[in-house]
Amino acid sequence: MLQSGKVLICAGLGLAICAGAALAEPMTGKQATKQLFSAKKSEVQLLNVNGLSAEHSALLGEVVKGYAYYAAAAIAPQEDLLKSEATTLVANHHSAEAASAAALAGCNALRKTADECVIAAIVQPKGWEARALQLSVEGTVALKSDYGKRGERAMAASASTGFFALAKGVQAQALALRACADKGAPDCEIIVADPK
Repeated sequence: MLQSGKVLICAGLGLAICAGAALAEPMTGKQATKQLFSAKKSEVQLLNVNGLSAEHSALLGEVVKGYAYYAAAAIAPQEDLLKSEATTLVANHHSAEAASAAALAGCNALRKTADECVIAAIVQPKGWEARALQLSVEGTVALKSDYGKRGERAMAASASTGFFALAKGVQAQALALRACADKGAPDCEIIVADPK
């Protein structure tokens, strides 16, 4: 539990970090909690990639299934999956799109062949559907367990890095924004806020 004026800072996991788009107007904690998926249940979506054998696709599925949503695996399609240094997996982002963008950027920076990298697998919450708010597993757990139910409080998140921060007490929004930005996130926004 956070004390008045204290801040909790978290970031997405993986070789690269990224997040989904932020909301235009912050939700209340109660509204936000209703939007969240279970942090304990996820599913893997394997994508059809030319040149990726069924065996390698199944292997990739086994590897990514243990990663926190939202996760994505990018591969260089002309390179051997098991030998390529370009294969990139990022996890614990705020959306599949953000995880995919980060995975592709990491993979393309390391590929040794001409063809651009492609997404081969995505991990998302079980029963995923479009919702007004999406958070990583870490963000989901933090909002449910550390956000609290009383007093001024806020959650800031970065769409481009996957960082987020929670704050409670006087100036909670300013504290959350600063804590998120202090981690190197250029685009932190308040996504959840409750007044006094």
